[in-house]
Amino acid sequence: MPRADTLGFQHRRAARQSSHSRVIGEKVKIAIVAAEITPWAKAGGLADVIGALPAALKQSGAEPAVILPGYRGVLDALKTMPVAENLSVPLGGAFERFDLLRAETRDGVPLYLVNHPGYFDRPGIYGERGADYPDNLQRYVMFGRAAALIAAKFIRPDVLHAHDWHAAVAPIVARTDPALREALDHTLVVFTVHNLAFQGISEAADFGLLNIDRSYFSVECLEFWGRVNLMKGAIVLADGASTVSPAYAHEVSSDPELGFGLEGVLRHKGSRFVGIINGADYTEWDPAVDPMIAAKYTPARRAGKAACRRALRKLAGLPDRDDAPIVGMVTRMTPQKGVNLLGDALEAVMDLGVQVVMLASGDPALEKFFKAAEERFADQLHVRLAFDNAIAHQIQAGSDIFLMPSRFEPCGLTQMYALKYGTAPLVRATGGLKDTVAEFDPQRGTGNGFMFTDYRAEALADAMARARRLYNDRAAWRRLMDNCFAADFSWTVSARHYLRWFDDLRRAGGA
Repeated sequence: MPRADTLGFQHRRAARQSSHSRVIGEKVKIAIVAAEITPWAKAGGLADVIGALPAALKQSGAEPAVILPGYRGVLDALKTMPVAENLSVPLGGAFERFDLLRAETRDGVPLYLVNHPGYFDRPGIYGERGADYPDNLQRYVMFGRAAALIAAKFIRPDVLHAHDWHAAVAPIVARTDPALREALDHTLVVFTVHNLAFQGISEAADFGLLNIDRSYFSVECLEFWGRVNLMKGAIVLADGASTVSPAYAHEVSSDPELGFGLEGVLRHKGSRFVGIINGADYTEWDPAVDPMIAAKYTPARRAGKAACRRALRKLAGLPDRDDAPIVGMVTRMTPQKGVNLLGDALEAVMDLGVQVVMLASGDPALEKFFKAAEERFADQLHVRLAFDNAIAHQIQAGSDIFLMPSRFEPCGLTQMYALKYGTAPLVRATGGLKDTVAEFDPQRGTGNGFMFTDYRAEALADAMARARRLYNDRAAWRRLMDNCFAADFSWTVSARHYLRWFDDLRRAGGA
């Protein structure tokens, strides 16, 4: 790892520690840098995080602001006001000019938008029709540069918090560009990894796009097997790094298969690398107020759950059988999500007499397999090859069991939604699924779902058999539902964990 004096800021940590340490309750200014935000720019779970975390931080007493690319969809949807015109940042041998706009979320969180039509006035976020834009590296190097400039000049935050590789250049230049390093000298810089499978890796010749000293292209910093790795650089240079669950943090720092080559970098971060579980947005996912489901219900008044079950069977064209539990699945149809594992176990699962409703799309071979299986098991299996948010809500509300047999899962949100709807998750013990689901113990009445560890079809089928047997014991199942309803993974809890982590980093000698 880089020596402290080569980074130009770590040697000042001790002197700053006492004067810049804050307690959690103070008005900590946080600049959040990310490439997605729900509902205006969503490609995956990152958007849900950025859509909910800032509001939770604000409710906890912080002063967050979000810096985003000025995508066409965002600018069309929001009322914006100009902040500054004709700003510029270096990109390789040229300067890229942009305007800065400001909007607000429904929760009153400021949004700073990098308005660069050449890079962001496009129909897609990262690409179109399944293909990435060929200039994504230039787009997000420029965005990271612009975000760091905006933070330094217009926000002056206590914390600069960047998310995933598309925002990685912001912490990189905050600690390597002399002018930005001076301007953000007293700012704590942190970086959160949402998915290590995507790291922003490019050719060595692309290093010049960053406009930082060549010495940072080294194995201790941005160099990765002869190439540039933006995520690696952000992890190394940030005061602290995190990922989206404690179990995933352990996995990616210890297992080369899940660390994707960065496990050593994360281990070297030591106590400055932590896992903080994502939260669930209960303003959208709550059966007590959900407008998309057949009948609202609460833990105390559960009759609506039965109505939702009947409505889901009708939607799926399945026979109305109260003796058979409904297993729901809302996912990408990919091996990462364990859909192939379900395929291997499907005969055994169908033999248990359950009904399965899948909302999934993705891998063409898996799509073909499950559509063919739907014909074979017409009374037990319904597969919808699309994503429909309303149907996703209806599956959560109408299912008895929610299946997530993931090969790996950094955090997972849908199992948290399932718990809120009184739907027992059946998951593989990996990543955030291990942190949110515990095997139900009928003797003690503890636990909120079902788990299996080995990534084998037999292990999945065994867990489903346990769930099927328990379903026949109505008293035990009601206790299981009680435990599901009692789970609390609200963003308020996660936000307080982030604020506590920021405070810990300051006390340990962060900015």
